[in-house]
Amino acid sequence: MMLLLVDQGTATVARCALLWWMLCSYWPPTKATSQKFYPTVTTQFGKLRGLRVPVPSEVLRPVDQYLGVPYAAPPVGEKRFMPPEQPSPWSGVKNATHFMPVCPQNIHNTAPEIMMPIWFTYNLDTVATYIQDQSEDCLYLNIYAPTEDGEWGGKKRAAVNIRDSEARPVMVYIHGGSYMEGTGNMMDGSILASYGNVVVVTLNYRIGILGFLSTGDQAAKGNYGLLDQIQALRWISKNIGYFGGDPRRITVFGSGIGASCVSLLTLSHHSEGKNVTFGLFHRAIIQSGSALSSWAVNYHPVKYTRMLAERVGCNVLDTVDMVSCLQKKSAKELVEQDIQADRYRVAFGPVIDGDVIPDDPEILMEQGEFLNYDIMLGVNQGEGLRFVENVMDLEDGVSGSDFDFAVSDFVDSLYGYPEGKDTLRETIKFMYTDWADKDNPETRRKTLVALFTDHQWVEPSVVTADLHARYGSPTYFYAFYHHCQSLMKPVWSDSAHGDEVPYVFGIPMVGPTDLFPCNFSRNDIMLSAVVMTYWTNFAKSGDPNKPVPQDTKFIHTKANRFEEVAWSKYDPYDQLYLHIGLKPRIRDHYRATKVAFWKHLVPHLYNIHDIFHYSSTTTKVTPLDPTQSNGKRSGGTGRPPVSTAHGEGDGGREMGPLIMPNPRDYSTELSVTIAVGASLLFLNVLAFAALYYRKDKRSRQETSQQPSPQRESKGNNVSHTNTVDETLSSQQRSPCDALHNPLHASPSYSLSQRRSPDDIPLMTPNNISLIPNSLMGLSNMSPYSTFPAGYSSTGLPSTHSTTRV
Repeated sequence: MMLLLVDQGTATVARCALLWWMLCSYWPPTKATSQKFYPTVTTQFGKLRGLRVPVPSEVLRPVDQYLGVPYAAPPVGEKRFMPPEQPSPWSGVKNATHFMPVCPQNIHNTAPEIMMPIWFTYNLDTVATYIQDQSEDCLYLNIYAPTEDGEWGGKKRAAVNIRDSEARPVMVYIHGGSYMEGTGNMMDGSILASYGNVVVVTLNYRIGILGFLSTGDQAAKGNYGLLDQIQALRWISKNIGYFGGDPRRITVFGSGIGASCVSLLTLSHHSEGKNVTFGLFHRAIIQSGSALSSWAVNYHPVKYTRMLAERVGCNVLDTVDMVSCLQKKSAKELVEQDIQADRYRVAFGPVIDGDVIPDDPEILMEQGEFLNYDIMLGVNQGEGLRFVENVMDLEDGVSGSDFDFAVSDFVDSLYGYPEGKDTLRETIKFMYTDWADKDNPETRRKTLVALFTDHQWVEPSVVTADLHARYGSPTYFYAFYHHCQSLMKPVWSDSAHGDEVPYVFGIPMVGPTDLFPCNFSRNDIMLSAVVMTYWTNFAKSGDPNKPVPQDTKFIHTKANRFEEVAWSKYDPYDQLYLHIGLKPRIRDHYRATKVAFWKHLVPHLYNIHDIFHYSSTTTKVTPLDPTQSNGKRSGGTGRPPVSTAHGEGDGGREMGPLIMPNPRDYSTELSVTIAVGASLLFLNVLAFAALYYRKDKRSRQETSQQPSPQRESKGNNVSHTNTVDETLSSQQRSPCDALHNPLHASPSYSLSQRRSPDDIPLMTPNNISLIPNSLMGLSNMSPYSTFPAGYSSTGLPSTHSTTRV
């Protein structure tokens, strides 16, 4: 019986197999069917097989994804700490349907979280799933190209007369992460590509020690992460046409550290491209970052490189040997070293190497290095939230003592005066106190967030916009005033650092994700559609207002307010910007008072306190710690140093900076010293004038005894007067030439503001002989500006590159 059942079962299986074969023979797979889900393209390096993915939205078309595409050779072995090289060609078809490893990093180190978005630090367990597969062979990019399938493709494009068959603009995203963390794999570009009809590219680049270590010389110049980004742009410009992208319309955009990278790329001559007809990119969107921020550039690379070498047992005396030793260490051993930078700065980041970054970013901006690019940039309302999260009792506001501590720590970390910083600290506290509600802890908390927002983001961004728009280059500025509702942030917070990112990538259209667990509303969906339209319009035309009009009736039955708003260009005079929120509007002069405070007043205070510091006493000792004098210079006026009892034992050596073992308040002594000095100066002037009058009177009496033509007498008097004036000038003004206008900020101030205090060239006693009496009344204050008054926009030396002409 059992045998019969087995035979019948076998026969049934055989009949089913025969039927399946017959059906397949009458329905052979076509080429179109096989390519529907696995499209194939041919690049200059070989064939790639991608994956067609439907977007979870009724109004969005599918997207072809090509993941893990190599854009450079693996930077391993002797290629570590070296510029990237182009990838090797491959044979056959390379599978590009999954992500490749990310660059080595350690999210559990105490990285500078104050510069990280909350959605990153709040979801570290989720972030860990994106970066668990790590390798030095990490230089890969991901391409998201929209298809022509779906209802949305024909409906929206027909309205703006853009054919899908035309090459699409390309948007390349540079991820952030304090130069130490992150990956392009975390940002899915499918929604942005589908909604905006653009090709979106995300990428990995070397970060942290492997991406930015520098010895300050040819042994390891640094900036490998930036060179990776440039190599990726080079690959994109040559191959993106195979994916439907337009190499003549490439826009680079990023947020936070990614924005500072974008800002630096606009200043690098490498971005112009070699053997590339149209340049590597043409427009830039800089979200919440700038090359002028204190954390954008590392001014102390050698310090942290030596610190790393000592920890892993490498020779620090010879840079070539040190780099060779570091190349032999495992990537894991290097990444696990927790090298901490000073607050508000980075240990491993871009450096001024004379090549990729040829000079200080502000100097390059002043010279017009980025004028060839259209730029859109902006900030969020409450960028500085993470800076104050470590203040106690934050939920109930900020107490007066905590407010004082936060401001003092800020001044100490960024300015580092051994004395004389009290006025600067008190001035900052005065400016960021709401005097109408000064005792309210919640108000104090709000103003403290504003302090860090203004200094770290707003002022650098506004200065960047001013310098770019000065010569008429297309510039658009925005202020983002919206954020999603979630448990990641306190209910009292405003739009914090990185809060615009989910709206740029269209996350509200598909609902909450593991990285963005927000309760998205219809307003969030509408605002995301608005932001994506602005961003992709800018990528298409350089104007966020066109070619696609603002229209979100597919979300709301009524028109949104953005349809009635035209985003105006930014210029240094009107300073118009777009307020992006549920109530959009065009406004002008974003936080102008606070920007002027950091841009104009603080430099004057900075310069005055240099003078006070070095005129308060003539007692000098050599530095207790040799590293403390690094970067400081003595005066160069030629005036001999003041001899003191404390300085006799130095044997004529150059005096180090002043170090007070018992710092205290010298305001009274300073006032007395300045008053006495000014009085003595005034008495000297009177005495000199009396002597001059007597000498002039005697000279006239002598000449009256010898008749001469009136013309000659008048000429002699003029000549004599000029000589005396010149003598007066040389005796009175020459010794204090450096202090002729003590309230005029040094042009290098804004550079020093972003550097470590050890790098600030302070004024020494050699510069100082007399204190002008104008110092007492502070009457000579003149506005600080890196450009002279009345600077003509027609004076641009060249079309783009001025440092290389």
